[in-house]
Amino acid sequence: MRSRVLFLAVLVGLAAVALVVAVAVAGAGRSDPLPEISAPELLARMIRAEPPDAVSGEVAWRNALFGSVAAASAMGHLPAQSPLTASGSGRVWLSRDGLRAESQGGGGDQVVVVDKRRRTAWVYDYAADTAQRLTVTGETPGELSPQAPGLEMLTPMLTPDVIAAYLQRTASPATLEVAGQAQVAGRPAYRLRMTPAARDTALGAVEAAVDGETMLLLRLDVYARGGDVPVLRYGFTNVRYAPIDPKTFVFTPPKGTQVTTKTIDADALHGQLRMGLRDLAGKRPGAPDLTQKARVHDELRGTQLTLKQADKLTPFRLAWARDYSARRFRHGFVLGPGGPLTGSGAPLVEALAAAVGVDLTGLRQGEGHHGPSPGASDAGTAPTGRTSVLLYGEGLGTIALAQTTTTPELEEQLEQARWASQLLGSTTVDGVEAIEVGTPLGGVIVWQRGRTTLVAGGMVPMDDLRSFAGSVR
Repeated sequence: MRSRVLFLAVLVGLAAVALVVAVAVAGAGRSDPLPEISAPELLARMIRAEPPDAVSGEVAWRNALFGSVAAASAMGHLPAQSPLTASGSGRVWLSRDGLRAESQGGGGDQVVVVDKRRRTAWVYDYAADTAQRLTVTGETPGELSPQAPGLEMLTPMLTPDVIAAYLQRTASPATLEVAGQAQVAGRPAYRLRMTPAARDTALGAVEAAVDGETMLLLRLDVYARGGDVPVLRYGFTNVRYAPIDPKTFVFTPPKGTQVTTKTIDADALHGQLRMGLRDLAGKRPGAPDLTQKARVHDELRGTQLTLKQADKLTPFRLAWARDYSARRFRHGFVLGPGGPLTGSGAPLVEALAAAVGVDLTGLRQGEGHHGPSPGASDAGTAPTGRTSVLLYGEGLGTIALAQTTTTPELEEQLEQARWASQLLGSTTVDGVEAIEVGTPLGGVIVWQRGRTTLVAGGMVPMDDLRSFAGSVR
């Protein structure tokens, strides 16, 4: 009996040892879980975190927006390493001494180098064997004023409670949450996920992987609605925080490379900026009173136009969605050369200046200030160069309809786009041939009616966008 008990005790002991060993082996090479954290707390830590002295590593990006279009032979002139057209990989180095980025792709490799010590920047294209060199002389405004006291005062105010309150007030377009943790580029990371609230958008979610220790953004993923594989991904596959040799940021192009150079005089730019700020400061009144604040609010709201107001401010016959109920018309804008216009046709910048008692006459017409005033081209009875933008729907499910007069320059761009549409796609709108660029995240449709060019676009399913464009009259 005693021997049997002893035998069972030995078995239990061996089982316990085996369990401990199994747990240790399973946990080997795996970091301890990060402490739980809320989205506002994570954002606050990201804002307050000091950037690492040095970051380097391998990066990769994946682009499934255009399917096999980027690999088409007719688009071989596009850089294969561009995140806008294809997938690729590369390496990056970043420190206080500069930046170096190398990208590799089927269309040729590219190198970008910024040397802060020598105040130079290089962009080298292996396929074309060309290089662009940019040199900065003088002192930049950042060097003259390295401290930003306003920002330093603001940062401590961005507490988790403040950020949470802000997110709650702006939660209608999307929700933000920490969706868990993951190992990214060999580092334990938080998964910060943004999910649109709108159900009629093509965007499913945007997820950022944040290093749990350094708060560095390691990877960004963009998902289409209903998809579990990102259509866009950019980030580190391996990251290091070790010091970087300053020689890494020294670049010498290969012999025979065609080099173009450009020099920027930072002193001259800073002088112009300082002169403009001095002139503006001389015309700036004290803090606006309640009446002025109310006028500013009214002027800003006055740029949100009805269809009738927008139609009166455009030199073309305004078109809009007819018999369309999927998304209600929200409001419109009309943009002139000087920016948004109010319902009266005045440039917003002038209306705001008048609301707070600032005289912009000297800034527009005084010595040392060249170019037209914000509303100069809007004078007269036949406004030109204006663009209307009508918004339908809410949040990330919004469709925007832009219209403008077709100029010779725009017509030339459209001709090039029509050639590209042989690969990107085309459709018809009300019997008129249209250019269509569709992706899993939405797209745009461009067509012409008379001498007016119309563009409908949004992060919505392409069937929704086609239906909307077909209703525009």
